[in-house]
Amino acid sequence: MASFKGGFLMRTAHELRSPLNKIISLQQMIIEGLCDDVEEERQFVADAYAASMQMLAYLDLMIRVSKIEMGRLTPQLQPVALAEVLTQVQDLTQVQVADRNLRLQVALPPADVMVMADAAWLRNALTTLIEIAVAGGDRGTLSLAAAPAAEQTYAIALTDDRATTPWQEPIELPNPAEFTLDDTLSTSLRMSLVDAMVASMYGRLTVGSTADEATQLQITLPLAPSQ
Repeated sequence: MASFKGGFLMRTAHELRSPLNKIISLQQMIIEGLCDDVEEERQFVADAYAASMQMLAYLDLMIRVSKIEMGRLTPQLQPVALAEVLTQVQDLTQVQVADRNLRLQVALPPADVMVMADAAWLRNALTTLIEIAVAGGDRGTLSLAAAPAAEQTYAIALTDDRATTPWQEPIELPNPAEFTLDDTLSTSLRMSLVDAMVASMYGRLTVGSTADEATQLQITLPLAPSQ
C-alpha cells in the first residue's frame, strides 16, 4: 500500500501525459493543415475531445481522493449488513467476471453481522478491487469472504489465486503509451481511491499473500455497536 499511495501524485501526472500528448499532436496536425480533407479534420477534433474527456476522468479521480483525504468528502457512517453488501457486489460484477472466464466465489457472513460503514462507499470499494482483478487477465478464481478480526472489527478478504496478478507496481514508470479510448485508470490510481475511502470509514486496506502465494486484499472495518 505504501508503494501504491506514495507514488499517487507522480503516477497521476505520468498518466496525464498520454491523453495530453494525443490532444497536442492532433491539434498540431489540424493547425498545420495536414488533414487530407474536412472529414479527417472532424475526426481529429472528435479524437481530441475524447482524449480530453479521459484526461478529465483522471483529474476527477485525483480531486476526489484529495477531497476524501482532506475530509471535504465524507462517508455517511451507519450500521450496514455486510452480507447484503457482498451480495450486491457479486450481482454487480458477475457479468464482468464471467466474460473473462473467471470465477467469483462469495462466502457470506451471518445475516446479523453489521459493520460501521457507508454502504455505497463499501460497495464501490469492493467492486473496484474486483474490476482491477478482472482487468489482470483471463481464467482463475476470485474469492470474497468475511470473518471476525481483532478488537471488534470484521475483515473482508478478496483473494486472487493467479500467479500473475495486477497487484504489483513497476519500480520504474514506462514511457506513456499511445493513447486509446480503451485505456482505463491504472491500478495505482484506483487503489489510492479505495484506500482513501476505506480510511475515511475508519477502516484499513492491506495487500498481502496467502500461504500458497495467492494475492489477498483485505478491508478491515469496525463492527457496529450492539443495540
